[in-house]
Amino acid sequence: MTAIETDKDEQTPYLRYVFLAVAAFLLVLGLVGHSHAAVGYALFLLATLMLLAGVCLLGLFSLTRAFDSHALRRGYGAAFWMGGWTYVFAVAALSGFYVYEALSGRIELRYMLFGPAILAAIVILDLGILNVIVKRNLPTIRRFGDLWSRENLDQPAMRKTLMNEVVMHRTLMTVHPFRWVRHQLIFWGFGLMFVTELIAVAFREAFPAFGWTELWHDTSHPIRLTFDFIYDLTGVMIVVGCVLALIYRVIVNGTENQRYTDTPTTIFLLVVALTGFIAEGSRLAHMDPNAVGAWASFAGWIFVPVSPSTAAGEEIIWIVHAMAACAFIGYIPIKRMIHSCATPIGRLVNSQKGMLAAKKKRVVDGLANRWLN
Repeated sequence: MTAIETDKDEQTPYLRYVFLAVAAFLLVLGLVGHSHAAVGYALFLLATLMLLAGVCLLGLFSLTRAFDSHALRRGYGAAFWMGGWTYVFAVAALSGFYVYEALSGRIELRYMLFGPAILAAIVILDLGILNVIVKRNLPTIRRFGDLWSRENLDQPAMRKTLMNEVVMHRTLMTVHPFRWVRHQLIFWGFGLMFVTELIAVAFREAFPAFGWTELWHDTSHPIRLTFDFIYDLTGVMIVVGCVLALIYRVIVNGTENQRYTDTPTTIFLLVVALTGFIAEGSRLAHMDPNAVGAWASFAGWIFVPVSPSTAAGEEIIWIVHAMAACAFIGYIPIKRMIHSCATPIGRLVNSQKGMLAAKKKRVVDGLANRWLN
């Protein structure tokens, strides 16, 4: 270990304590009423941009030969590190602000219930990803991380695997087309809806907090209609995918292929999607089906006849859907859906024959040196 690495290891815990103190300060500042939602949302957007920059830099490093490899490695490392901590600051600032607003009686009941629930869900999800993906692989990363270099990487194989196995899942398609269809519908439906919701936060919460023009409540605005259409499209993808998954479960019941099913997760996700459509139906019940932009909620109109039309009923179904969605987010690290993140990473790594050969050589050399000594 070099002197630089030693200094870094010694400084990191202290820096972590400093950042935790900053997060605590932002939390307390909000709790005593001396903060604003704009602070938390500005930090949230900044964290999102940093993490996105980290992904882009990592992609350039792993998939191309463009730019200096050392600069890219330092760049994506710094972007992920700063983005992660800025995200912690954002959660702390927003938590403090909204707790103060709730105690001051300026938040509706539905949001008073939703706030703590989504915070707990996000924390559980983050800790789950940290434990399942990061901590479990940390010893391997520390021992073999330097092998992830331009010299060992096979960029064409990486690009091919990214498209074939991560995006298209072609191996699954050749093994079982029915499983491929239901997997793609659920995987991309849920993933695209999650990304859409992150972007919607900017238009629905962040921009109004900055004092900018509020577009979300204008149900005929093109931006709002675009979000409504994407929500319905991805929701339909999820519902159809879950129904196909349940059909597959019945078909393979009692066979070896039953191990490729996860009925509790499928039912859970289906309940979240259906309650979401019912909640949308309650909102649409007060609108004219012939109004401008009504087409964007093409699936929601189907659920209007079975949706509560009273204010109390709309409130209840919204809360039921929100709590179910939060519970599902916290449920992800517990069951097999976390492998939706881990499996693609494993496929990409396994495509790198040169890096795996270098890793094997290092292990063999280490064992030989230990035996000789």
